[in-house]
Amino acid sequence: MENMGHMVEELLHELSVLPLFSEHVGTFTLTNYTFFLLIAFTVTVVFFAVATRRISLVPKGIGNVVEAGVSFVRDGLCVDILGSENGRKYFPFIGTIFFFVLFNNLIGLVPGALPGTGTIGVTVTWGVIVFLVYNTIGIKKNGFFRYMKSFVPSGTPIFLMPLIFLLEIVSHFLRPITLGIRLYANMYAGHIMLGIFTILVAISLEHLSPGSAVTGGLAFAMRIVMHGFEVFVAVLQAYIFSILTTVYINGALHASEH
Repeated sequence: MENMGHMVEELLHELSVLPLFSEHVGTFTLTNYTFFLLIAFTVTVVFFAVATRRISLVPKGIGNVVEAGVSFVRDGLCVDILGSENGRKYFPFIGTIFFFVLFNNLIGLVPGALPGTGTIGVTVTWGVIVFLVYNTIGIKKNGFFRYMKSFVPSGTPIFLMPLIFLLEIVSHFLRPITLGIRLYANMYAGHIMLGIFTILVAISLEHLSPGSAVTGGLAFAMRIVMHGFEVFVAVLQAYIFSILTTVYINGALHASEH
């Protein structure tokens, strides 16, 4: 048990935000998560650059994958929720979010790697960006006072208007936090579970016995299952973050109709 406790401490330490180098460049410190965030960014750019280098009428190979992903986000998310015109207009922003989150989540599943979305700083920052974008869209489309007025549903009794307005404002300001925490918690918890099963396998190998062999075998099987499940979670969380962004933009566009 003491050995397992030590391994869990090491796991939590590895999943902490740690500087890669002791030297600082000004006030900037390259951390382990920032390092893999940059790798995910590079992989994303290279992936799409290679996939779109030779665009043909009938995509082949990696082109098929890109076309399927783009069509899914553009038509299955943006156009379905925002309509054809607005869906295509805001697809670059929503698509960037989807693929950024997706590639970061998936790279984090490579042994020895960490997801750039595994820190609350990154995920809440994206939540803040979404918050600023959809509110800017709403104000630009409806005007500031008309947009603010939409926070109080029509038909609300006058004496309840200040309370409803305050609750709506608080709700909107909580959105970037809930967006960020949801993504961060899912990715962090997944890596904790993968690490726990890896620790159980390692302990079983250290204490070879019939009982430990069974425990190790089950832990290894669960490690495989969990890894597959985390691939599903990685895609799902990218989808959830993107669809909520799309819903928020749609609400801002149609604020005057509330």
